[in-house]
Amino acid sequence: MVSGIALLVAVPVGLMIAIYLAEYASSSFRSWAKPAIEILAGIPTIVYGVFALMVIGPFLKMLGDQIGLDINATSALTAGLVMGIMIIPFVSSLSDDIITQVPRALRDGSLGLGATKSETIRQVVLPAALPGIIGAFLLAASRAIGETMAVIMVAGNQPIVPGSIFSGVRTMTANIVMEMGYAADLHREALLATAVVLFVFILIINLCFSMLKRRAD
Repeated sequence: MVSGIALLVAVPVGLMIAIYLAEYASSSFRSWAKPAIEILAGIPTIVYGVFALMVIGPFLKMLGDQIGLDINATSALTAGLVMGIMIIPFVSSLSDDIITQVPRALRDGSLGLGATKSETIRQVVLPAALPGIIGAFLLAASRAIGETMAVIMVAGNQPIVPGSIFSGVRTMTANIVMEMGYAADLHREALLATAVVLFVFILIINLCFSMLKRRAD
């Protein structure tokens, strides 16, 4: 649930940022925006967790009170949003590198046939860059599924099956980190089984993205 929310935030926003930087931004703007995005990718995850705990969580709770929804400040929604913000730089930076590698001749040919710039981007550039963009999405998905520190701080840390995205949760990675230190016997085996489930889940996602990438090729 948390990873799905994160990808819903990071994939469209990161891709739009990449398209703007690669196709629309001036060279002067790109010269400082690109390094700034890469710096954001290197910020420790605990910093994002503190930001979510102090800003995003209270804002969502206040917004829920105004519209009549019971939204916890520490919830799956808060964790998903902060994780999405955290992986936007990965999606945008990698996608930007891939889009800029599309040969200029493809763009010139499309424009020469009468296509507009937006049509060229949508029908020529993005299809040509799609295999690499899918790889960027895969990296973002793997980062989202494996994230622990920021999620522990803002997900609510409630070991229950959540009723909605507005309630507190405890992710599988957080559960392993918090309980492995004192677990024994069946408890320890259950945590190891949780790790296996995570591995299988990421493997399935990798296989799905690989199939999509082959079709795009």
